[in-house]
Amino acid sequence: MSKLSEKYGSKVSAKEERAIKKAMEEQKKNRGNFRDVPSGEYPVIVDKMEVGETSWGDSQITIWFKITDGEFKNSNIFYNGMFNDNFSNGINATAILLSDMLDDEDLTSAAIAVILSRYDDRKGMDAITDFIADVAEEVESLAYDLDYQTKESKKTNPNTGKPYVNKTYEVIEVYDR
Repeated sequence: MSKLSEKYGSKVSAKEERAIKKAMEEQKKNRGNFRDVPSGEYPVIVDKMEVGETSWGDSQITIWFKITDGEFKNSNIFYNGMFNDNFSNGINATAILLSDMLDDEDLTSAAIAVILSRYDDRKGMDAITDFIADVAEEVESLAYDLDYQTKESKKTNPNTGKPYVNKTYEVIEVYDR
């Protein structure tokens, strides 16, 4: 028995282990069954929204849109937006998307951009994280028609040798769930 086994093995009940083992087998079975969602208009809900970091350490927002109907039902569309304007999904694009998702005339995309632009220090990031948590809570009761478009760039990613893919996201309609 390893040291890890000794330390943690007794903290897992047989019932918990069986449930996790079953879930892991299901995951293995479904591995590789993921399809890219093509450009189009999709009925979606927000499955997850959080503030995190890119692989190079910049702060970003991640939104997981879950498709609720049609051929791609239960598939996800992922949005990763930056809190700067170095990329196409920069602060302005993120602010417009959040404003459209909230469908609140008093909270304009310009106001959201100002809030998101305060990411440059820890206190500012804490405020943004709180703001995004509030937005996530607000959108739990909403559903959307989302226009999702992908287009291959002429530029090639030097790490993969494949063209970059530019993605755009537009909220067409907002509904109460």
